[in-house]
Amino acid sequence: MRKNKLFIVVSLMALLISACTTPAPATMDPAEEVPVTGSEIEESAAEAPQAEVEEAPAAAAPEITIAAPDDIPASVRTLKDSDSSLRASEKRVLSGDNFNKNLFERPFTSEEMVYQPDLDILTVDFAEDDLFFYFTIRMKDLHPESSALTGFYGVEFDRTLTGRGDLLVFTDDPGTSWSSQKVTIYIDDNVDVGGPQPLIPDTGHDGSGYDGLRIMQGSEAAFARLDPADPAAVQFAISRSLLGDPQQFLWGGWADNGLKDPASFDYNDLMGFSDAGSPFRDNSEYPVKDLFSVDNTCRLPYGFPQGGASYPGMCINTPPPPSKDTPKDGGCPYELYCYYNERQEWVCICLEPPI
Repeated sequence: MRKNKLFIVVSLMALLISACTTPAPATMDPAEEVPVTGSEIEESAAEAPQAEVEEAPAAAAPEITIAAPDDIPASVRTLKDSDSSLRASEKRVLSGDNFNKNLFERPFTSEEMVYQPDLDILTVDFAEDDLFFYFTIRMKDLHPESSALTGFYGVEFDRTLTGRGDLLVFTDDPGTSWSSQKVTIYIDDNVDVGGPQPLIPDTGHDGSGYDGLRIMQGSEAAFARLDPADPAAVQFAISRSLLGDPQQFLWGGWADNGLKDPASFDYNDLMGFSDAGSPFRDNSEYPVKDLFSVDNTCRLPYGFPQGGASYPGMCINTPPPPSKDTPKDGGCPYELYCYYNERQEWVCICLEPPI
């Protein structure tokens, strides 16, 4: 019995010693863990098969279905604008600028008053056919350095006859062939062009002007080119459909290489007269300052006679000026220049040769 008990005790002790001396499974010391680097993540990602992503097809540009015209029909109306070249050598104008009525005759650089003939509108011819309205904006000349037209040129429409422009068609750097590629059509989504008082200064008015673009499609399109017979003239063919086939509207021309910002129309709401400056040498705000390199016209009516009701911005129906040979104050040996002054009085003056 004693031997058996001793055997059992010895066996148990051996088992305990064996358990204590058996090596445990190997484990990694946390301090010895190898960090996973970004490069290994990138390599793993590169090795993983990539799912193929199908690109959505690009939306097709709206298609213009109306063809550009072959030619322009004969003009049925001509709008005449002031000629700033008459006193350009003296760095001033004789007429045509009326800041309070959003009329600008400023084809001059800021402060220095350098004359820019490619921004001086002389005439705008109007014609029409069953598909288009046509406008030819004729400038005094090309830019003397580039021998090109360097500005933005356009036609502004007032289809509500309120003085508030509602659609503006602009082009720059037109080619010799009809194209819609360089024509932009601006619209006024929230009807705030001109501020509370269209054409009249609302200094400080925080509006968005022409705040939208009209996409040309179908028969709603506009084309522009240089006049084949006169590189100093820009021609527009604007479809009736684009304008909504209106029966009546007012229209006027623009040449702009200064602000060039339809979102700031009307420009006389953007700044005060002292900031804008003046092209009249006898004005205390001479010369032109922040409102420069721009010329626009009054607006002619379409669909109703000019001699009837008067609408804001519409050109005054003026009698034909007398010729320089008309016997008046001894005649005018050089040139008789007639215009409406800022008080809307018909004035004719005998010009002396430029200095």
